[in-house]
Amino acid sequence: MVSRTVLTMWICLLCMTACIPGYRLPGEGNLFGALPGSEFILHRDITVAPGRVRMSFQDGTPAYAYGEFYPHCDLVLPEIREESQIITAGRYQIGRVIGQTHYVSRPRQNPVLLVAKGAGHNLLASDTSEWIMEAYHMSLHAETLPNRLTLICGGAYNFPYDARYPTLAEMRHSLGDYATFKLP
Repeated sequence: MVSRTVLTMWICLLCMTACIPGYRLPGEGNLFGALPGSEFILHRDITVAPGRVRMSFQDGTPAYAYGEFYPHCDLVLPEIREESQIITAGRYQIGRVIGQTHYVSRPRQNPVLLVAKGAGHNLLASDTSEWIMEAYHMSLHAETLPNRLTLICGGAYNFPYDARYPTLAEMRHSLGDYATFKLP
């Protein structure tokens, strides 16, 4: 029979992991299993200006920057050049996919009241200045591509407990009619 102390420790451990804000089980709500080996199809050539390495897409529009509060995707070249670079239209195989957390430090302001219990007791405020974005970093490969191309698709910057990876629908919306994913 299991001793009472061991049983109490197990229950405490289970309760502590269930209380972690934003905790998600591996594989829950992400595309790490579906993206590797899939195809990324770029429908048009993309020209990247001199001195830049990335083209961002948000709401189906290409730009050199993106709004931090909405999902987006970036096509990233391996090096900066003094002349324009063209990312050619075609089919790219998605290789390795890793998840990265991008951090941004926002200026500290007055705390925002999130929850008030009773007559003003036990106030819970969020005065953190750190916001994060969860992003997929995908290596793209094609026979016609001599260098490595990277596709980064990130969710919106948010408080750590609310940040999440973008869904496939959000990534498709970000890219618009410039590109699509073909999953197996």
